[in-house]
Amino acid sequence: MKVKPRARGIIGSVTDRRVLVVAWIALSVLGAMNHTIAEKLFGQRFDLVLPHLKYGHVMFNKNLRVVQTYEYAGPDGVRHDLVELVRTPSIGYRHARLAINVLLKRDYLRELCYRAYGARKEELSFFVTEYQVDVDPRTPSQTKTLVCGAHGLRDR
Repeated sequence: MKVKPRARGIIGSVTDRRVLVVAWIALSVLGAMNHTIAEKLFGQRFDLVLPHLKYGHVMFNKNLRVVQTYEYAGPDGVRHDLVELVRTPSIGYRHARLAINVLLKRDYLRELCYRAYGARKEELSFFVTEYQVDVDPRTPSQTKTLVCGAHGLRDR
């Protein structure tokens, strides 16, 4: 019985694929450093050949300036994290999921209020606390209080 040799794919052998993956990762790291570290160290960016590296399509090259946190309090006044009211399972990223849902879905806090009030039948207070990261990341710049009750979510 004669064994046929393996056909070479578009990229070639396994070694060629490994070299391509290593080069791709190295260029990606170089591109990320070009838009963050190189400008600070050398005072300029370098001209990279690949367009996705040249024009700065790099994640996380700008940080948020304003951060919001979300809490709620029941009739007793004790504050709890708002993620405790979210029933969607999200192990390890509950806070991020809540922040993204609030950002992308305009009525997310109203929906959360509707579900929480339906389950508890008691009025809750939602607190949206804003921090200015550039000014003082430890001190809140403002806090907005919302009342969650039988008539939905409203400003206090």
